[in-house]
Amino acid sequence: ELTMMTFGHSRSVQTQTTDSLGRFNFDVNDEYGQNLNILIQSAKKSGKKKNYTITLNKNESPAISFDHIKTVERVDSVVHALVRKNIERKMAEDAFPLSERVINLDEVVVEGYRMTPARKMVMNKYGKPDQVINGKAILEKEEKWSYGLYSVLLFKFPEKVMIRRKDGYLFAQVIGGGMTIVMIDGIPAKDYEFPLIPYIPPSEVSSFEIIENAKNFAALYRETNPLLPAMWAPVVGNVIAIYTHGGNGIYGAKKPVGIVHTTVPVFSPAREFYAPKYENLQPNDWLKRDLRALVYWEPKVIVDSLGKVSTTFYNADNIGEMQVIVEVISEKGEIGYQEIVYDVKKRR
Repeated sequence: ELTMMTFGHSRSVQTQTTDSLGRFNFDVNDEYGQNLNILIQSAKKSGKKKNYTITLNKNESPAISFDHIKTVERVDSVVHALVRKNIERKMAEDAFPLSERVINLDEVVVEGYRMTPARKMVMNKYGKPDQVINGKAILEKEEKWSYGLYSVLLFKFPEKVMIRRKDGYLFAQVIGGGMTIVMIDGIPAKDYEFPLIPYIPPSEVSSFEIIENAKNFAALYRETNPLLPAMWAPVVGNVIAIYTHGGNGIYGAKKPVGIVHTTVPVFSPAREFYAPKYENLQPNDWLKRDLRALVYWEPKVIVDSLGKVSTTFYNADNIGEMQVIVEVISEKGEIGYQEIVYDVKKRR
């Protein structure tokens, strides 16, 4: 017996019994976004939870046949004109003066970082991480032959962390040398726990972080080695902080019995397209030329009962021929395509 739970916009719970070959097939509602989180719980006929090997079929794209063009060919007049207009538009934007107290930025990358109590405590005591490997990235690199967290790091992230074998088990060390102490959910690992760390299931890891030259390292070393003289504690060292979804330390990082947590791809949401509105013209609108290459895009226009629809948009300052491309799909799945050309003339 299998129970599947989905955690999308509309959550659902479904139960199903596999056929004699162990195959199953769940129907999933339409979802939009990046991925849909699903949880599958397996059990025996009696209802008792039991581990079974559950694998999901990979999505395969259908074969596409198309005519290959020449590797190198002359650029036609349309492409040449498009490139020239883009260059003119870029020059106009660069020459346009910015408003006061406005700074033109280069590309900005925004990354999310969930601040849990354990992570906050580690950062306050020992410093911010220099490297962060997301648990999702570790899980995506896991192979069928992988045998725990360290095996994935050893073969898939050799440039991030050094994994060596010592006394019959694997241990992690920050690249560049120096003493390294491992913490799980903010709890320093003891010597007798080192053999357990390599086999933490990658599915239970939310983040693997490296803090180089950690603050208060001597105090942390004395905490993990209380029997050694205090004078032996190194002042400089590194910290590897492993965070699990359960947040209960190494003994809580166990894969639940009979549960598979994964994601499946869903439909992409419609993207928003920016187009300026010139109902209320401002003085700056007359100074800056509008040289957009693409002036209008509407992903969803529905016709009426007579098959007609209308839409409005503003042209750019480019004069000459403008090309309109219309793509259509009917309720029956029939597709249509039409190209239209109209002229934009300079107002006299």
